[in-house]
Amino acid sequence: MEIQLLTTRQALEDIPYFAQNFSRPKYAGLDLTPSSTPWVLVGGSYAGIRAAFARIEYPDVIFAAYSSSAPVQARLNMSMYYDQVYRGLVGHGFENCAKDIHAALGYIDQQLSENHTAAEIKRLFFGPGAENNSNEGFTAALATIYNYFQSYGLDGPKGTLRELCKHLEVDPITQEAAGPDGFTPVRGSKYVAERWAVWPAFTPLVNKFMETNCRGLNDPAKPSCKLDMTYYDPDSISWSWQTCTEWGFYQSNNVGPHSLLSRYQTLEYQQEVCNNQFAQAVVNGMLPSRPQTDMLNEEYRGWNIRPSNTFFTGGEFDPWRTLSMLTTEDIAPGVAPDGLTFSTEIPKCGETSEDKVFGYLLKGSEHCYDFQSLSTEGKAARDLFMDALTKWLPCFKSQGFRGERDIGGN
Repeated sequence: MEIQLLTTRQALEDIPYFAQNFSRPKYAGLDLTPSSTPWVLVGGSYAGIRAAFARIEYPDVIFAAYSSSAPVQARLNMSMYYDQVYRGLVGHGFENCAKDIHAALGYIDQQLSENHTAAEIKRLFFGPGAENNSNEGFTAALATIYNYFQSYGLDGPKGTLRELCKHLEVDPITQEAAGPDGFTPVRGSKYVAERWAVWPAFTPLVNKFMETNCRGLNDPAKPSCKLDMTYYDPDSISWSWQTCTEWGFYQSNNVGPHSLLSRYQTLEYQQEVCNNQFAQAVVNGMLPSRPQTDMLNEEYRGWNIRPSNTFFTGGEFDPWRTLSMLTTEDIAPGVAPDGLTFSTEIPKCGETSEDKVFGYLLKGSEHCYDFQSLSTEGKAARDLFMDALTKWLPCFKSQGFRGERDIGGN
């Protein structure tokens, strides 16, 4: 498939074709197409966007939708992604760690402002060869400490934020824990940055995500520490194309007292990453100079969508909640208390409202936590959607369709 054909419109148009031509040999006598069987589209993240949009675009095909953690509003600047990470650190009891990371990055940026100190700080973190990276590439590698956050919160595979915070906030000799403001006020930002640099899990984490071999940890005979943001796996390439051409979602530095990135992580650098990833598309004029976010929002309405028979969910600390229907960011039009609200009250079948959406906020949770089987909040969200389907399904039958299939069979 030519990558220029990978668009939101094309992805949506696949859905009705698939549904209207769906059958199963085991149930050859049943009409499983939308004319006789209620189709319920369930998705999280980008798939959650598609679920909500498909309910609007093809209401005769998709009877109901479950849209989890779906950033329906395209936006170039998504620096607020890291505002949510900061809130998550605070909400999970690590405000001192958030403050120390912020301070450490301030110190690192100071070192990067001079050539000789820039080389030293880069080698301190990743060993010989790291000094050959740009300030942007080096500080992009620093941001890998957040890579697990949206899916796991502070936990997850080895190299988590919880592990880093325990490393930073406990004195390695006395085992004394830092206070609520971290170690920076008493030991300085240099101490915190250097403590971060010797975190044992960090270089392996960067090697994994950046597909490199800093310090020769993967192969001592072939050390390499080229820290660029090039993707090689098909999924990452495909998603990058959609963000670089349509959705934006550039996760640059959230400038201010809660910033968790280097000042070198700019919108311009994010665009440079796109240009480098798709260099041939730039030459051929296929890659726009910036993502066409305004056009996408105009076509699909972004935050202004109001699909009926649709359930929206999101995690309290999910970075993607910022551009979802459950956002509370002040950049969103008409958010509570004066405008749009979300409610767990199940609306009538086919009912929609300009100032209220049917949704559930998962407390203490991150991205798509309602699909985690052990999440109590996730079960509550799923149960609410099942209650909604129970209420909505009779209207599918009353519309003259022949479908008599029980929802438990979907």
